[in-house]
Amino acid sequence: MKVVSKISELKNQIGEWKAAKYSIGFCPTMGSLHAGHMDLVEASKKETDKTILSIFVNPTQFNDPKDFHQYPVNTEIDLMLCESKGVDLVFLPEVTTMYPETKTPIQLSIPALQKNLCGRTRPGHFEGVLQIVSKLFHLTEPNKTFFGLKDYQQFRVISAMVENLNFPLEVIGVPTRREEDGLAMSSRNVRLSNKERETASLIPRMFALAKKTIHSGERDINLWKEILRDFLLTGDSLRIDYLEVVDPIGLEPKDKLEGEVLLAIAVFVGDVRLIDNQIIQIPN
Repeated sequence: MKVVSKISELKNQIGEWKAAKYSIGFCPTMGSLHAGHMDLVEASKKETDKTILSIFVNPTQFNDPKDFHQYPVNTEIDLMLCESKGVDLVFLPEVTTMYPETKTPIQLSIPALQKNLCGRTRPGHFEGVLQIVSKLFHLTEPNKTFFGLKDYQQFRVISAMVENLNFPLEVIGVPTRREEDGLAMSSRNVRLSNKERETASLIPRMFALAKKTIHSGERDINLWKEILRDFLLTGDSLRIDYLEVVDPIGLEPKDKLEGEVLLAIAVFVGDVRLIDNQIIQIPN
């Protein structure tokens, strides 16, 4: 496994692979890797010849500087895990590599997909995501790129960018890897105390309650959301950032429980922000 931090080293290796007609899979991450990230790697290895994984904690997507500085970093362990899973190259750039000084900064935005959910409660977040991901796509030149569906809005925003700007690659969503109790795996989970981790288990239990009430015949969307909010708020030190029901494609709020809906939430457990979602098919 190669580990490179310079763009020139990255481009040299990619040039060799392209000359050999290898297909390239790309898994962008912010490190502190877990089994969910390795699902991205496994998907890439099945569908492409060479797999690149990047580790870069991107400062421009954090609207809270405290959150950025508290983001867990475990580079040595991350590299050992990547090697054990057969990653071909890890791109580990410095901030100054990805963001050299410029007097002409640019901003990317997809307003229709950013106005709800995390785009509403974390202003500037997706502009930072689109900026760094577009840079990484240009640098890694992948045929396919892999994103976890836990960050569903991110998946939709990046898919739309690729489609609208004609990036020559395919964006593939990989199902959320979960803990034994159903909590979505996240790099932020390590910051939870034992008591907070117990509170966080309310999230997967809320999704189970959502499905149970739907199949019991509940169709009043406002009452449904209220039931789910009340259930979550039984947890100590839990604060709801948002709990929304939206269309899975356009991410527009739904006013009726019909067809396919995305139930998406963000909560703070203590000072740790956790997100999750599930697509639910509403029976006729």
